[in-house]
Amino acid sequence: MAKLTINGTEIVTPGPMSILEAARGAGIEIPHYCYHPGLGVVGQCRMCQVEVEKMPKLATACNTAAAEGMVVSTNSPRVEKARRAVLEFYLLNHPLDCPVCDRGGECPLQDYTLKYGPGESRSIEPKVQRAKHKVLGPHVVFDAERCILCTRCVRFCHEVPKTGELGVFSRGEQSEINLFPGKFLDNAYSGNVIDLCPVGALTSRQYRFQSRPWDLVRQIESVCPLCSNGCNVVLDVRNRQQGDELLRIRPRENPAVNRWWICDEGRFTLGYLHVAERLRVAYGRDEGGQVPVAVDELTGRLADTIRRIVQVHGEGAIGCVVSSRHTNEELFLVRRFFLDILRTPHLDYRVRPVQSEEADASEDGILRRTDKTPNSRGARDLAILPAQDGLDTPGMIAAAQAGRLKALFVFEEDLVRELPDLPVREALGRLDLLVTSSLVPNETTALAHIVLPALATAEKDGSLTNFQGRIQKIRRALAPPGACRSLAETLQDVARRLGWDLGDIEPERVWAAIGEQSGPYRGIGWKEWRAIGPQGLLPEELRAATGEPRAESRELRVESGEPREEA
Repeated sequence: MAKLTINGTEIVTPGPMSILEAARGAGIEIPHYCYHPGLGVVGQCRMCQVEVEKMPKLATACNTAAAEGMVVSTNSPRVEKARRAVLEFYLLNHPLDCPVCDRGGECPLQDYTLKYGPGESRSIEPKVQRAKHKVLGPHVVFDAERCILCTRCVRFCHEVPKTGELGVFSRGEQSEINLFPGKFLDNAYSGNVIDLCPVGALTSRQYRFQSRPWDLVRQIESVCPLCSNGCNVVLDVRNRQQGDELLRIRPRENPAVNRWWICDEGRFTLGYLHVAERLRVAYGRDEGGQVPVAVDELTGRLADTIRRIVQVHGEGAIGCVVSSRHTNEELFLVRRFFLDILRTPHLDYRVRPVQSEEADASEDGILRRTDKTPNSRGARDLAILPAQDGLDTPGMIAAAQAGRLKALFVFEEDLVRELPDLPVREALGRLDLLVTSSLVPNETTALAHIVLPALATAEKDGSLTNFQGRIQKIRRALAPPGACRSLAETLQDVARRLGWDLGDIEPERVWAAIGEQSGPYRGIGWKEWRAIGPQGLLPEELRAATGEPRAESRELRVESGEPREEA
């Protein structure tokens, strides 16, 4: 710990750190380009120079350690003069293309020039011409004329994925970022250099010229749904003629989950939300094949078929395989519908071997996990598992093939593709009722009697639990297309037609019900959690933040509209 003074404010550091880090912790701005908390310190941009009492020269704040008794000034005349000179140097050859630059409006070079830079340029010489629109990889384009050689991109490739595609070549004013011979910027985290670049020299090939920051009507904090790590992201939405569209996904800092990064798959895999093949209405099967069906007709047909199967074959003739892509709230309602209302013991989320607790492991030692669904941990915590004498996923397939299982619900899983070693197609073909939900048609939906259009993660509210057990909220960024409805709405309508009550399906009320059940989420309140924010906390951290756990209460079963206590 060190006590120092910055601009007359006394600061006590919690541990060893630089002057820049101490100032940031106290809310004092020191402009910088090359420094990033997730990268090694090089101290080469010279923007963070400060005046330290008893030091003969200005010091770079990013690589000067805060020491006991230091007196630092970030706005003395010497500092301001040096800062203007550095900015003038950067602008000598920088193009004046802010109106067309993707970074325009969220550019530190613009901001610092306006706040600290000279009012006009003294340069009359022609600017040095450099490479434009150079493709570095499948996702990144480089405009060398904008580059200020902060080397953030170079250090990232060497320090995080450790692939080292980029380097600084030539000397003096000819120095330039470039690829090493034979290299291509195609590592699994290459898109992070776009965020790291402070001046728009590195831009996204997908997002390039698609929008300006002020055109983005919503910037929603959410969670990436493409693996069990649950990286924190920001969803940037723009309103277009065809409706709101998700244009960009950016990482959101969370030191406990993804630090400052996301993988390229999580960043650039967003086109599926707007593809032409997207299911937008429900389909039912008749003699001519699958045809669109109105919601009322579909739920009525579904309830009648369930009632007939239960009357003839019993509750054990129905099974459900639900994907762990669903939120905790959706999984809880699925469990209530099938185990508590229909009273079938056959319920499972495990489709791939990796979804066993021991199998999920780091894929690359950085962020990506081998489980490509975001909520397997939540499904385990909520006991989305076979009840006593119930069947798991392979067991349900075997029972369907043997004729013992008459109805199967498959929510957002393509069993035909995921289980190639099992006779899935033959087994599903023997069912009296196959109900599926999916974002796009697949081999399993092609066999279904009823197909429900699913919602993407960006189209719903709720929570997900990552592999660590951290509970993280997702927020709706887009309105669902067409006649897409949430799974909860469909289950609620079917339950009502069967004469039962599923209960309230609003995420906040469902979470309250989850918090009243025994298990790892007991005693965690939604309202207090919402005030804390979606940074992703472990259950014990959430309990500590929201207060004491609630009093013990017995589980409730819902049957015929009336709750029934169970010992």
